[in-house]
Amino acid sequence: MKDKYSMNAGKRDAEASFLPAYHYSPWKEGRTKEEQEALLLAEEMEIADGVEEIGNYTFYGCGRLRSLSFTDSLKRIGGGSFTGCSALRELHVLMGEGAKSCIMDVAAETFHEVFVTITFRETGDRAKLVFPEYYEEGVENTPARILETHFHGSGYRYRQCFTEKRVDYHRYDSLFEVAKVYEKPEILIPMAMGRLMYPRELGEEAGNAYAAYVREHLKEAGAYFLKRREWHSALCYLAEHAVQRAGEMELLLGLASGCGMTEAVSLLMEEKRKRFGRAVKSFEF
Repeated sequence: MKDKYSMNAGKRDAEASFLPAYHYSPWKEGRTKEEQEALLLAEEMEIADGVEEIGNYTFYGCGRLRSLSFTDSLKRIGGGSFTGCSALRELHVLMGEGAKSCIMDVAAETFHEVFVTITFRETGDRAKLVFPEYYEEGVENTPARILETHFHGSGYRYRQCFTEKRVDYHRYDSLFEVAKVYEKPEILIPMAMGRLMYPRELGEEAGNAYAAYVREHLKEAGAYFLKRREWHSALCYLAEHAVQRAGEMELLLGLASGCGMTEAVSLLMEEKRKRFGRAVKSFEF
């Protein structure tokens, strides 16, 4: 590109602390056809460490942008930065212990579900959070002659789980009972498993609630993760912590076998041998 930013394998690296308006937008004035096409097709993008602010409509029109990475150096996000980014589902954030971040600002720009992975600089430890989708509805209160805004889904409440731009994990965890009313298993399962596998500031009561949900939905949890990149670590967790009976291990084995995942079958067979011995009664489901 003709400015001081470069495109590499679908990611953009910056050399300044401020990115001006429309900086990543394919519709920025002066773009060549090649630049425009590259930005329209980009699925993963990165705001480099050291960038402190991005201007208005920075990613406007990046319709295939699925995954965004940034760090705690980012302090301010311009209005409409993610307008037209309907595919954005993943945030990867590198940050220091106790640091502030713009997770809240980015999540607030989206109405659909967002899966957030936080990696801490000092230790490499992680936290995984899910912010469900929601939508707003304007409802007229005729007697009062005012227009009221109603929020549907639990996503709006989850987006308020920040204190001075820091994640409030206790507040986040306290909403799980609300989420169970509004959300489907494909949101609740990664939400619960993310907190259990990466228990950042996870209290005992909340941990028990998440664990109970996963045990009650073991079949759905197994089917969910067998279709995803992180299946190995998730399946290990389920086999070691969620499975309580031999029949439940057989259930997971059946799911893995049905998916044709020989590596997963081998992993579960070994876990079955360690936990229940070789002579395990077969169950039909």
